[in-house]
Amino acid sequence: MLSSLNDGLTSVPKKQAAAIKSKEQQVQQRIAASSISCTSMVVTVFGDVVSQHGGWIWLGSLINAMKPFGFSERLVRTAVYRLVQSEWLMTKKVGRCSYYCFTETAKNHYEKAARRIYHSSQQEWNGCWTLVIPVSVSEEQRDEFRKSLGWQGFNVLSNGILAHPSPDRRSLDETLLELGLVNSVIVMSASTDDAHSTQAIRELSRERWNIDELQRSYSEFLEFYRPWHQDASSKLPSGKDCFLMRSMLIHDFRRILLRDPNFPDAMLPHGWIGYEAHDLLHRLYRRLTDRSVSYITSNLESVNGHLPDPRADFYHRFGGLK
Repeated sequence: MLSSLNDGLTSVPKKQAAAIKSKEQQVQQRIAASSISCTSMVVTVFGDVVSQHGGWIWLGSLINAMKPFGFSERLVRTAVYRLVQSEWLMTKKVGRCSYYCFTETAKNHYEKAARRIYHSSQQEWNGCWTLVIPVSVSEEQRDEFRKSLGWQGFNVLSNGILAHPSPDRRSLDETLLELGLVNSVIVMSASTDDAHSTQAIRELSRERWNIDELQRSYSEFLEFYRPWHQDASSKLPSGKDCFLMRSMLIHDFRRILLRDPNFPDAMLPHGWIGYEAHDLLHRLYRRLTDRSVSYITSNLESVNGHLPDPRADFYHRFGGLK
């Protein structure tokens, strides 16, 4: 399908060709170019949309919602099956229809990510690092333990000690409780004593957390989404396109955020590009909100008909969407 979208555009300048492609075509090409799986995209739709509109969605409605992204019915069914098997989705049958919702485990993962994605401001840093020392974590739990903390921006600083300069302590405590490791790790605060140590840890952090690669990812994000913000500022697209754009926007940002340690300003390069990327995310998301919500509540269905209006705290995202 993607190759057919390019037919007839070979003689058109690149910028002009991009301008005349529909948002649906742009989304499908980005998904193909970035090798985004249907499973991953379904998780984004559940997190950003379904969780805010009653929590449940009819499978047939999900299949229809995923078509404009370029995913077939077979791919959506396979993705949903895999997410049920991995305990990210649970299902219920009403007659011959199947309905799906996040499991409690998935909700917990989503809430941790949501606190970072939809935040409105950077917190002040007191100069202290949080160290997590696994003193009695079993081999069976070690990979899941490191992966869970890695999603929150922790990394190995030295000799198995995981560190972060300004973690979301609530998310850390929740993770240790969920994994049953509250009594298996030591959580400490530490700070550097002199300018030489501060500089050394800045250089080590830049390497360990791949800050340069992260900066390139944010730069590419801005390059792709700036034109979308310009388009939406001059004339809002249709409700369906607003839904597509909003979902794609959050998906791309979430993928970068999984690699972003969410460092305080003092630990980042001067003029950190991640702030600009988050600001663009906020402004474009807010611009797309009303029409995307209208599309969602008019076209996506659950057991009681169309999905309900979003819950009240949805409009608290980014400090306020109204």
